Amino acid sequence: MFTGLIEKKGKIVAKTPNSISIEAGEFDVKVGDSVCVNGTCLTVSQLNKNIMSFDVSGESIKVTNLEKLRVNDEVNLERSMQVNGRFHGHIVSGHVDTIGKVSNVIKNSGSIDMIIEIKDRGMIRYVISKGSVAVNGVSLTVNEIMRGSSFRLTLIPHTLKMTNLLGLKPGDSVNIEFDVLAKYVESMIKDGRQITQERLEELGYK
Repeated sequence: MFTGLIEKKGKIVAKTPNSISIEAGEFDVKVGDSVCVNGTCLTVSQLNKNIMSFDVSGESIKVTNLEKLRVNDEVNLERSMQVNGRFHGHIVSGHVDTIGKVSNVIKNSGSIDMIIEIKDRGMIRYVISKGSVAVNGVSLTVNEIMRGSSFRLTLIPHTLKMTNLLGLKPGDSVNIEFDVLAKYVESMIKDGRQITQERLEELGYK
């Protein structure tokens, strides 16, 4: 589990269709550790000084923007949360739900407003005003739900300094993970309705 608070940025130094290597300087990890890379939970498969290598599954390629990354691109990095650590941000699993597209970037005094459109329009139901969402692994607060399947975020100077969101421009793709609590609530309500209907049929009601 992660919190969406980025610890540092890394740089891609090598990439194949099934693996990715990242230079991250001093980063306390070992082979087998989980690291959230741009919002995607990956397992360290090799270590060579300050370079971490990860195997990338076909599923990860299909549902994330990792395939679009190139050598020298910056990525957001976060190690898995320690049980005895302080909990900031929000619950982030590192399992990307869908890809979003930056549709507009509005520069304000010291901050940036960013509007992101969700690829899977039906998933906008998981986004609520003042709720949490992870964008490229960064825990952010939704300011406004826009028309269609878009939402607006405000990125403060600290977030821009610590993450790769500053370099985003209209048309760029980002990994989106919605609040897991919203997905669990939806599943429980859906299952509850199904059970209720089954029970009614058992009692002879159609």
